[in-house]
Amino acid sequence: MRDVGAFVEGAPDEDLADVETAYLECGGEFLVGEFEGRIVAMGAFRPADGYVTDFLPDLEATAAEVTRMRVDPAHQRRGYGRTILDELERRARERGVTELVLDTTPVQAGAIALYESRGYALVHRERATDFGETLEMLFYRKGL
Repeated sequence: MRDVGAFVEGAPDEDLADVETAYLECGGEFLVGEFEGRIVAMGAFRPADGYVTDFLPDLEATAAEVTRMRVDPAHQRRGYGRTILDELERRARERGVTELVLDTTPVQAGAIALYESRGYALVHRERATDFGETLEMLFYRKGL
C-alpha cells in the first residue's frame, strides 16, 4: 500500500495483533498465501461492522466485509489475490453470507481491476479524513 500511496501512517491495525479474535471468533476467515515458506499474500472477511456500515447503511445482517487484501508487490499478477478472494467468497457462502462489501482507493488500480473482474460493483464514493490525511474511498458490493 505504501508503493501506491494508499498507506495511512498511524491507521489502527489491532486486528493483526489478534487475528483469532478479530476474524475467526466472529465467524470470519483470515487467509495467507505462501511462496517458498514466505507469506506473500493475505485476505480476510468478517461480519460487516464499523465504518463500512456508516457508508453502506442498508447492509443486511448477513453481509460481510472483505478486508486486508494484500499481495507483496514482487508477487503481484500471479493469481494470489484472485485465489485468496475466490476462497474467501467460497467460505463466506458456506457460512451463510449473502453479500460481500469492501473498500479501496482510486490509486489501487490493481485491486480495483481484481474486484471488478470478480463481479464487485462500485456503489459509493466518499472522501474521508483520518489520521490527518484525506483519502477518496471506493466502496464495492457483490451478492453471493
